[in-house]
Amino acid sequence: MAEIRLIFSGVGGVTKNLTRLLQTRDGIRIVGALSRNADYAGIDLGVHAGVEPLGVAISTDRHHVFAQDADLLLIATTSFLDEVAVDIYDGIDRGLNVVTTAEEAAYPWSTDELASVKIDGAARRRGVSVLGAGLNPGFIFDALFLTASGICWDVEKISFRRVVDVSGFSATVQRRLGLGYSPEEFDAGVANGTVRGHIGFPQSFNLAAKCLGRGLERIAKQFEPHIATGASSGTELAIEPGQTAGFTQRVTGFHDNDPWIEAEFVAHVDLPLLQLQAEDTIDIEGSNPVRLRLSPGCNPQLGTAGMLASCIPRVVQAAAGFLTVADLALPHCRLGANEETLPQG
Repeated sequence: MAEIRLIFSGVGGVTKNLTRLLQTRDGIRIVGALSRNADYAGIDLGVHAGVEPLGVAISTDRHHVFAQDADLLLIATTSFLDEVAVDIYDGIDRGLNVVTTAEEAAYPWSTDELASVKIDGAARRRGVSVLGAGLNPGFIFDALFLTASGICWDVEKISFRRVVDVSGFSATVQRRLGLGYSPEEFDAGVANGTVRGHIGFPQSFNLAAKCLGRGLERIAKQFEPHIATGASSGTELAIEPGQTAGFTQRVTGFHDNDPWIEAEFVAHVDLPLLQLQAEDTIDIEGSNPVRLRLSPGCNPQLGTAGMLASCIPRVVQAAAGFLTVADLALPHCRLGANEETLPQG
């Protein structure tokens, strides 16, 4: 497979981790990096990511970055489909395949069906692929679950549980998740949408339902904060006693008015305080039940970079359109550049 040339939009934590990872592998070369932050302009992306210089300077000049000879645009900026749409269309217009970490793009029809159809049409006309992917949504509730379901005779019920250490996220992301608030501020943030917790449950649930031939009538949610009893250290956001240091989300999707798919997401900056360790579990009930347990659980930062690196070649190979991870050939770790395209069908 020919070398894939990659452009980044956004140079935050995801891009830094993926830049570091790609320097250990052949087959993907970074040729451009766009940032809206003028403080980063002119800095070599490798230096920014903590590795050797790459000869790729971060730029705020959109036209300059998108003028690079490239194959794929990776957008790592925000969680929301409407906020990455401009970048997606710019990539499509320039004949680039597009991968975005925006959770709402993992199954975009559950967010905005009209916008998703328009993007899909534009990608098909240009002959390129668009994918929303990451660790979750993208892998745990999606690619991993769907792969595990392959040995099931039927699926009577699906249960997920994630226990996640969120101390490594940036202060901005921690605040969006719901950390560093008084209980009253937390409740108000949930009500007005500024506190979101984990984003992506509707996308993962609806993708699972579509692939397994089910429909979901509704999705119910519960959101509970964990209040710090002492000051938290080792995290970018200063959290004082009495403020939120984590949360538990419980989400249930109903089919035929019965709970069919459910998830519990426990996040905290100090899991030992809760007498918990990071862990991911998937339970599939039915005639041939499956229980998967990943312990320790998937590291959010490292796992996201790994999944993206594995998806990039598959997106370049894939059919045109707005895709999901279910549409890709199996993403897997690539330790070299000599993988041949597997026969299809």
